Amino acid sequence: MQRWIVLTALTSALTGLAAPAQAADPARAQAPVRHSVRDSAGTVVTLGDAMIDPKVPGRVRVNVGYLCSVADEARSLTVSVEQADPEDAASKAFGSSRTAEADIVCDGTQQERQLIVQSKTSNWIPDVDAVLIATVSNIGASPSASADSRRVSLKVG
Repeated sequence: MQRWIVLTALTSALTGLAAPAQAADPARAQAPVRHSVRDSAGTVVTLGDAMIDPKVPGRVRVNVGYLCSVADEARSLTVSVEQADPEDAASKAFGSSRTAEADIVCDGTQQERQLIVQSKTSNWIPDVDAVLIATVSNIGASPSASADSRRVSLKVG
């Protein structure tokens, strides 16, 4: 009996998530959607270029732009890079870097940061594609994170 109650509650909750929220009000569904960082907890993250450090080939510098509204909750910025070796399928260079919460400025203006990502396994390979992921997280907001991802060919810079 208890399993049936839990299953019914779970099914009801999932059914509510499957239907679009605006479908209940046809006038609202046709209204234009406005996005303003000042009146929402929304955050936008944009990945820039990524360059291998010429002096330390195990490091890559990743440029990230983000825009977030003023909030009481602390936020963090994380950048991850992963690159497969085209000559050795078992070898992958990967690493991530996270900023301190105090270093994230959320005041409704565009911010630019450069993060250094150190590979934990091997040096980065020039002119080979890598996957970049940047995430600004805020546990107290909804949604709790905003992210951007790209595939880029790493260059020595």
